[in-house]
Amino acid sequence: MIRIFQQDETAVRKIRDIDSFSDTERTLWVDLQNPTSAEIKSVEEKFDVDFLSQQEQLEIESSSRYIEEDDLMIANSNFLVPDQEQRYVTVPVSFILKDDTLFTYRNADLKSFADTVKRIKSRRAVFSDGAQILIYIFESRIDYDADLIEMVSGEIKAINRLLDLDATLDREMLLNINDYQELTMSIRENVVDKQRVISSMIRSDGWFSEAEQQRLRTLIKDINSLIDHTNFIFERLEFLQNTYLGLIDLEQNRVVKIFTVVSLVFLPPTLLASMWGMNFDNMPEIHWKYGYVFALAMMVFSSALTVWIFRRKNWL
Repeated sequence: MIRIFQQDETAVRKIRDIDSFSDTERTLWVDLQNPTSAEIKSVEEKFDVDFLSQQEQLEIESSSRYIEEDDLMIANSNFLVPDQEQRYVTVPVSFILKDDTLFTYRNADLKSFADTVKRIKSRRAVFSDGAQILIYIFESRIDYDADLIEMVSGEIKAINRLLDLDATLDREMLLNINDYQELTMSIRENVVDKQRVISSMIRSDGWFSEAEQQRLRTLIKDINSLIDHTNFIFERLEFLQNTYLGLIDLEQNRVVKIFTVVSLVFLPPTLLASMWGMNFDNMPEIHWKYGYVFALAMMVFSSALTVWIFRRKNWL
């Protein structure tokens, strides 16, 4: 799908038919979402641009994330999108800024792009060139990442409230904590990726006005705050994980303690039963009329004495 946003005297028009499009002078934004090879080729020919391949978009080197030439600027960044099989997946997005026109190439439906389209339709004067659209997409995305971090933080608080000595300890809880660690790591990687790209944009030569540079510097401050927040979430998840493992250890120790006490309680009666079970002729209790009752009483007394000693020592 191709969406072309072109500014005229009264409004911003959205054009979808690339074949009938010829006036490229006042174009603000060309957005390619899941484009076909024919659509990519058509845009490249009409606007004299070359889009990077998906493999080139995924390169992690700084030289591949941001490229600046005499007549164009290329920025590649990763965006998190919800997924059915996994909670979130990373999708690469390529930005090309040529003259006053922004070109975007993506293979997913992204909320920040939808928000930018709504903003263009409602406030035409805000966007006079592609650079402003590019900045707003990143601003919208950082806001979305902030909301995502707040959501994760709230869900972690809910997990924290479930952890106490009477909690049901199972492997699902530990797996949930691990999932949140993976999600937080993905969020942090994507935010750091945008930090690198926007820092390069701030250092660019002549592509952004002073007002736009100030917006980019504000974005960097917001990103630094998000990175600090994700670091805090990592620490909190590590604390939860250690707490959960500690509760498991306590539960296991309690079970072992019960078995130990039971074994020790029955150890004196076992000793007495073993002693009186010996087959010696010269054992007075064997021929005693009350020997059996005496033996049972001694067994009960020895067990009770063991429990009393454990309680006195605060071992129970």
